[in-house]
Amino acid sequence: MGFEKSGYRDGIFHSLLRPIPTPRNVDMVTYILFQQPHPQRTALVDSPTGASVSYAQLQRRVRAVASGLARKGVKQGDVVMLCMPNSIHWPVLLFASSFLGAVVTTANPVNSIPELRRQAQDCRAAFLITVPEHSAKLAPLGLPTILNDLDALGVASQVEVAGAPAPVARLSELLRADPDRASPPFIRESDTALLLYSSGTTGASKGVVLTHLNVVESISQRDSLDCHLRVPDEIETHLVIIPLFHVMGLCVVLATLLRRSHKLVIVPKFDFPSMLAAVQRYKVTNMGLVPPIMVALTKSPLVSQYDLSSLKVIGYGAAPSGDVSGVAQRIKGVKLTQGYGMTETAGSGAAVSKDFVEYALERRSCGFLTANMQAKIVDVGTGEALPPNREGELWLHGLNVMRGYLNNEKATAETLDKDGWLHTGDLAKFDENGFLYIVDRLKELIKYNGFQVAPAELESVLLNHPEIVDTAVVPFPEETVGEIPVAFVVKRPGSSLTADAVMDYVAEQVSPYKKVRRVVFVDIIPKLESGPDLCSGMRAGYDVSRLI
Repeated sequence: MGFEKSGYRDGIFHSLLRPIPTPRNVDMVTYILFQQPHPQRTALVDSPTGASVSYAQLQRRVRAVASGLARKGVKQGDVVMLCMPNSIHWPVLLFASSFLGAVVTTANPVNSIPELRRQAQDCRAAFLITVPEHSAKLAPLGLPTILNDLDALGVASQVEVAGAPAPVARLSELLRADPDRASPPFIRESDTALLLYSSGTTGASKGVVLTHLNVVESISQRDSLDCHLRVPDEIETHLVIIPLFHVMGLCVVLATLLRRSHKLVIVPKFDFPSMLAAVQRYKVTNMGLVPPIMVALTKSPLVSQYDLSSLKVIGYGAAPSGDVSGVAQRIKGVKLTQGYGMTETAGSGAAVSKDFVEYALERRSCGFLTANMQAKIVDVGTGEALPPNREGELWLHGLNVMRGYLNNEKATAETLDKDGWLHTGDLAKFDENGFLYIVDRLKELIKYNGFQVAPAELESVLLNHPEIVDTAVVPFPEETVGEIPVAFVVKRPGSSLTADAVMDYVAEQVSPYKKVRRVVFVDIIPKLESGPDLCSGMRAGYDVSRLI
């Protein structure tokens, strides 16, 4: 039986896009920033103030800060932890560190200290970059701190934060260094560029090792596809809402769009009315969103109060989502495109080109494989490679696939096989035209507001409570955020433990987005006949809702 239209040959799905040459022997910063054909264009805009930076200014700032960081001891191979909210200074500090051959590990500043300490220790961070409002909280990490003391207008903060250690450097002084003295080392394409922490295909957070080649190939793959969705370059403006510490914000949005010389309007802190106001003020043409914001665009009465007619493309991802076609009905002329990617693939995997937007949207497909990518759909029980329209685990192969998990050979071996195939843990299928559909997650992860939450991590926290004898954490659908973690808890006999006390106990030890949102006390954790607990039972059709 012929499956030529799907790209399926000999058990492997091949990208339907024309193969593209992979940029070789070039580091991430050079590829993104220093091969710019339009240095006069605006690169970054601060959404609240309108402060802007051109590409030429961005290049000069990166070189100056790199020169200053080198004088402070940052060198090739050092791991620099970048832990701060979105700002127009975020890319400067990222690229300046990478320019010196340092490895950048990004972190969510709202993470708990135990989480951040585990990350810093796991990757052996040598320096921390943060902002004054988080400096006291992060003091227990004990890392030499580089402080971003500037607001978007370039005014240095004069506030002394109680409990914060004296920084080894401030951005305001680093920018005064001589950019011409910045001397980059020789960086191999196989050198580690980024360490992004992810729950991976299962379990607790792990350091995803992405090389310069991984990042460059991911950008190249997306550029070859997304060029078909561009509006005229001179008017294309992107609103950056996704956190830059996340692979979608860093690789899919920031790195890819700067490579294209586009204008990026940076939103420091998301709130829905401010997002709508920014679209109107800056005549935003493109933006990437997570599904909960798509739901808000579909339903919120605020949408009609703003002029959103400039919007041409809204991309979304992060989880299998419901019907978002209402967005296109409310914002006339906008194209909705879904994609698929993972931290382990530097954000690349599948996307939609302009000729197939309606086809993909109607069928809720996340598009076809990006250029140079290969995939398999594998029967979970037999390991057999399956043809189109058969469901199995999605495996991916390409030069954008991570090297592995840092300091975790076991997890690496479970996820990457000897032939370089990444076992995604997602249940998926391709149709006869080569379009990918994510059906479900085999991996036990909850997607809360676009963030991954590992049930096993929350269960471990809960089981440390002296009055809890058994627990299972499961995802439960919630329209505004996608899914929420719900904990089923067995108390010790005679315990007076309350649901609020359980939620407070967890909240003290994890990031806000990981908090248990609901607790249900049960006598036992329900099991299927085959033995799996409630988490597996839910995917097998167990009616969890009747217990909530």
